[in-house]
Amino acid sequence: DDCISIVSGSKYVKVMDITCGPGHGISIGSLGKDKSKDTVSDVNVNGATLSGTTNGVRIKTWQGGSGYARNIRFQNIVMDNVKNPIIINQHYCDRQTPCWEQGSAVKVENVRYKNIKGTSASEVAIDLNCSKTLPCKGIVLQDVNLVRQSHGKTEASCINVNGLSSKGRSSPHCS
Repeated sequence: DDCISIVSGSKYVKVMDITCGPGHGISIGSLGKDKSKDTVSDVNVNGATLSGTTNGVRIKTWQGGSGYARNIRFQNIVMDNVKNPIIINQHYCDRQTPCWEQGSAVKVENVRYKNIKGTSASEVAIDLNCSKTLPCKGIVLQDVNLVRQSHGKTEASCINVNGLSSKGRSSPHCS
């Protein structure tokens, strides 16, 4: 399962110098399941090595919920053959039947990814899949360099992100 799972009600969390893998990586959430109001804020993950994990650093929220995940920093992280190195999923659904678009969402804002390097096991190394109802805001990619574990290029998918900024040298880029 998750190496670290940061759940609703977490505030002023510091995670430092961890090694993780295999497993699901570092997750915030899931938040907002069954229309719940969930909050996470002021999280600082500084120093991690993730090897062979399904996810690297992930924020996952259900549609239909409320609350927020804000003021989050992931920095100084090395990814080694990670399937989804950077992922925000505001459409999380672990059910057999599809989860339909909802009119509310958990707000995701002020998230910084800084000095994240390494290899992705999949083509999409950065996947920011935010809500149409409540888009992600204030996302910063700073000195992010993720390359494909095998031959080929990595891509970034950035949907419904307002206020996305890149600083320093970051790759792949959101289009």
